[in-house]
Amino acid sequence: MGRVRFFRQRVQTEASSVMAKSLSEYLASEIRARREVSPEEAALIASDCMEYLERCLGLRKLGEIEFPAVLAEGAHFRRKREDQEERLVRLTVISDDDANVLSDHGAQVMQISRMARVIEEAYYQGCLLDGQRLCVLFPLTAKAIRARLATLIDQGATLPLAGMSKETRAKFRGLRAVLAVERHLNGESPRAIQRSLAIGSNQWRRWWNGFRRVVTLETSSVPEIARATGEPEPVVSGWLEMWKSLKRDGRQDDVLKPEVVWEWEAKDLFSSPAGFRRLLVERHGYSAASAEEFTEFLREVAIEYGQARRSSGQIVYIACGSDEAPGKSLEQTRLQAVVLDYLTPDDWVTMDRDSPAALKWKRIERFATQAYSQGASLGIHDIAYLVGASVDAVRDSMASHKNIVLPTRGLIADMGPTLSHAEKIIRLYMDGYTETEIVRRTGHSYDSVERYILDFSRVVYLREFGMPVPALRKAVALSRRVVEKYLKLYEEFKGPGYEFRLAQIRRFAQAHPPKRRHKRRGVREDEYG
Repeated sequence: MGRVRFFRQRVQTEASSVMAKSLSEYLASEIRARREVSPEEAALIASDCMEYLERCLGLRKLGEIEFPAVLAEGAHFRRKREDQEERLVRLTVISDDDANVLSDHGAQVMQISRMARVIEEAYYQGCLLDGQRLCVLFPLTAKAIRARLATLIDQGATLPLAGMSKETRAKFRGLRAVLAVERHLNGESPRAIQRSLAIGSNQWRRWWNGFRRVVTLETSSVPEIARATGEPEPVVSGWLEMWKSLKRDGRQDDVLKPEVVWEWEAKDLFSSPAGFRRLLVERHGYSAASAEEFTEFLREVAIEYGQARRSSGQIVYIACGSDEAPGKSLEQTRLQAVVLDYLTPDDWVTMDRDSPAALKWKRIERFATQAYSQGASLGIHDIAYLVGASVDAVRDSMASHKNIVLPTRGLIADMGPTLSHAEKIIRLYMDGYTETEIVRRTGHSYDSVERYILDFSRVVYLREFGMPVPALRKAVALSRRVVEKYLKLYEEFKGPGYEFRLAQIRRFAQAHPPKRRHKRRGVREDEYG
């Protein structure tokens, strides 16, 4: 029982770290800083801001890619990919709401949520995905994908795939957005619905509010309602059918009282700056001046996060700066948006329907090295979140590639008890590898490799002159733990067989003596804290 509780706490901690670096959480923190509101109210405002950024300001979702899907017409026949007519569709492979699902329900439910979301998004755009495409998007076996989707399809969720059997399609009863609202109107709690249908709390809130907006416009046509509310036409149709059924049973006044639907909520609140300012004033209590100022701030956010050029298979992720020391809270840590290749042409070749290990490792390595090359570092929990796997699965994959050093957050900042990247680089150097070979093996830059070797050489050189650890630590401006780590390596390599490398180390230290640091008030002496 204790182990289960510890596991849940660990998952929630990892999810909280990911959530704190999301765009929606950034907006919520800005809202709390600007106005004295509760965290719950800030989250509601941030959710509305995200919808406004996407619908009015045209901000492409940070976790959205363009992906070739099969045109829905004739897609149910089993044919090879090259024989099917395709079209690019926009799919959200990573969403801010995924962190909520991970925290509340775990990694497997998050995987289900992502798969269901991209299937629905392709369907809304007149296309279908298939098993092969899902295996490319998510590093799972075809069998595992079928088993995970079955948990939703058996509840009646409409998740159409190309090549799906008639028996499976016969189970379809409605889209998740329709089933969720229907079950809530029948008395089921939102939390139970969220877990069973693999949806996050923010997504549930958007669907419930969207349903209320749709029914206030029931006299308009489905395309008009879809344009006004931003909801897909199949979802609008499903909600209207359900609403007609409720009206026939005389239940509409019991489950949706007139006073809970604001008159302005079905208008242009997310599709124009004027409408959004009205929402801020009437729903969230902003003054007219503060609403105008905040709307301008959101325009700047859209420019900042929309200016990064990315290809169809790239996403944007917010990570910690690689130069940030450990021990800081995320509020004090410099965060940086990086562009990552979620999907590359090689992934289609690497994908194996029966074994996802190769594709999983390829993404792990790519995410870590690309983020580092842009001045940021990803923690293992960040990588697991991006790959859509558990932290343990990522650690196992890294352990099976011991010869490759990834610049993760824990290694870059020397966090945790594991062997650091600096130790591995020094070991490679002492074993006779050139700097070029070390760069290629570890993914670090030449500057980083030279810096670690230089730090090690200075520690060795001063130690051989008999300098004690406290004075040595101050002379080389490193933490005591790092100095002791280097001294342990020196004891290991000062035996026979490494004389030539140690001679090079000494000459390197002589040519680059430590720079004298002038102590100034308020400036850290120790690079590693």
